[in-house]
Amino acid sequence: MDYAALYEHALDHLRATDPDPESRLREWRSERPENRTDRDLLAEYGWVVVSCGMTAHVTGKLWPRLTAAFRSWDPAAVAASPRDVQVEALSILKHPRKIGAILAFADSLDRNPGQMRRLAARPVPEVLAWFQTLPWVGPVSRYHLARNLGWDVVVQSGPVVRLAAYLGCTPEELVRETAARVGERIRVVDLVLWNWAHQVGDRQAKEVASLIRLL
Repeated sequence: MDYAALYEHALDHLRATDPDPESRLREWRSERPENRTDRDLLAEYGWVVVSCGMTAHVTGKLWPRLTAAFRSWDPAAVAASPRDVQVEALSILKHPRKIGAILAFADSLDRNPGQMRRLAARPVPEVLAWFQTLPWVGPVSRYHLARNLGWDVVVQSGPVVRLAAYLGCTPEELVRETAARVGERIRVVDLVLWNWAHQVGDRQAKEVASLIRLL
């Protein structure tokens, strides 16, 4: 199968739909654990928690208001007024356990600053194991959290997983083989394929995958 052709198709979609695709690609390429902050860690953890049991579309609609409620994901600002943040956040997402988990993590980061820096210095398996100790983060969603924070891992849920199934391979095979063929970072390939398959939907992704299997 010509994985490179699939990637180029997804890349063409990004270039046609994103207001500034080259900036987007540069951003995805430059994001690495060592240049992310505790604020990034809280935001990405918040996304995983909120997304649990929801589609990305639903989470995306809530996200701007949740970002404002959680003080742009600044752990110190959240910890300074947890009750106010809680009230605002619950008015947007009426799920006390999810909101409580994010508040607790913000408090932990405020009391122990530099957690993202410490994680960046650890081997990937240790990072994934630590992520899984967090409430609402499981053996699958930990990969999503790691990928979004800059690690070169393959997400184990969502459109890329379904795309790989259509192609008759594993997500790891699809993303890593494509990255090797096109000379790109693993997380960038994962993000480009995820963005395309998420936006076009399962039906179109399956149709394109059927064509790719013939190449």
